[in-house]
Amino acid sequence: MADSVTVPKSLLEDILRILEHLDPRGGLDGPHFHRSGYSQRLEHDNALWELWMKIRQLQARIADTYLLTIDDVTEDEKRDLKIWLEAGNSVYDNPYTIYGENGCIMDFINGCRIGMEMAEWAEDINHDDWDDDPPF
Repeated sequence: MADSVTVPKSLLEDILRILEHLDPRGGLDGPHFHRSGYSQRLEHDNALWELWMKIRQLQARIADTYLLTIDDVTEDEKRDLKIWLEAGNSVYDNPYTIYGENGCIMDFINGCRIGMEMAEWAEDINHDDWDDDPPF
């Protein structure tokens, strides 16, 4: 992985806006119980919809920033990442559920690379040499 990456200021501003939106003490002046036609459920649904739209707008930028942190990304890996993200998954998760040495789940591309190496290694093992008992 690359040692450092520059995150665009606009991306950080968008993330901070989302965090501010999540903070109930943010720039909101509170619920408007006194107004006619107020519906707590409608206000809640609208807030969730707005948050979902903001996150969707950031997803492409997050993926682009993530790709800057990975060395030698192939076109196949980019295509697989796009499919993975379209399915609603995160760049910070992998389909093999492989964890790194630090105990955290590996990101998508590194997890897939390790998963493929493990699959190739498993294919190279000659299972005919094993006895009927398991090898452990």
